[in-house]
Amino acid sequence: MTLTSKFKKDLHTLKGAVNGDFFLDVKNPKLFKKLRRFYEKEGLIEFTGDALDDYDTLIEVIGEDLNKGVVYSQTANPNATNSEFDGYN
Repeated sequence: MTLTSKFKKDLHTLKGAVNGDFFLDVKNPKLFKKLRRFYEKEGLIEFTGDALDDYDTLIEVIGEDLNKGVVYSQTANPNATNSEFDGYN
């Protein structure tokens, strides 16, 4: 099971936490505990017991998982000339 499928209703909250808008463990401690259990159960994170380090690790992994599904692409006109790409007419 993936993060985005299991926590799809919480994606907005997770993105905010990853962006540093708030601390997830303070804003939504229940969700924070669920995420810790999810990553421990999946064997993806081995927590150290240091609250600050564990939080940083969890947020970093959440950010990586959120970005896995994002594909950045740029489409160019295949018939365009070089001058059109440079902004020259």
